[in-house]
Amino acid sequence: MKLSPTRRGFMGAAAAFALAGCRSAHAFGPPTRVDVAELQLSRGTLSRPNAWSRLLLETVQTTSVECTPRAVQLEPDDPELFAHPFAVLVGNAELPALKPAAREQLVRYLSYGGFLFVDDTSGDPDSPFDRSVRSLIQQCFPTRPLTVLSAEHSVYRSFFLLREPVGRVALHRRLEGVALGSMHPLLYSQDDVSGALDRREDGLDLHACVPGGERQRREAVKLAINLIMYALTSNYKHDQAHVRQLMQEGRLE
Repeated sequence: MKLSPTRRGFMGAAAAFALAGCRSAHAFGPPTRVDVAELQLSRGTLSRPNAWSRLLLETVQTTSVECTPRAVQLEPDDPELFAHPFAVLVGNAELPALKPAAREQLVRYLSYGGFLFVDDTSGDPDSPFDRSVRSLIQQCFPTRPLTVLSAEHSVYRSFFLLREPVGRVALHRRLEGVALGSMHPLLYSQDDVSGALDRREDGLDLHACVPGGERQRREAVKLAINLIMYALTSNYKHDQAHVRQLMQEGRLE
């Protein structure tokens, strides 16, 4: 049976809400195939459509989620954002300050069922991108700071059971997130997950994964699939029965 996206506010008749200053109400659309929305700012962000196409193809081949292997580029204040329940913010340099309307829409997007994965590609433990991201999140959620996810968090078992998150690099080996209720609609990696996924037009991998090579790349792909599954299904697999099933199916690696 195909698994349609079930993320809160995305399946069925999503709750309508008005955008700031609004004209008309917007909501997540009806069930559809999953794609990726890349948030683009005037500087500091990167676009890696081949990485997300790969992820979505891997998701189709591995799970029962229906995907369209594409990435669309949007600004944070574009109302079209609400048509895409899985968004990414990828970068390696200082970000500009968001206008209040853009911040308000981003908060509204996350509060009403959207999911944002933030990916620092710099490999620098103290990068300008990292400082910008932390400042942006503090402005958007002043009472909800970024916190490190525990090893028992649902994202680490939403499809594969993962021991630690890695990307193109394995410096931090952690995810941080902002909690809204029982859900973390914003997750952040400083290990360049998209870099492990990215490919050239001829299909060859674009970046080496260090220090773990191809095994590390496979773990990064698993993490990315788990992000998709977590974004669409929330905490429903956080139980020991699911862990036993992973072991029986050979996905506990």
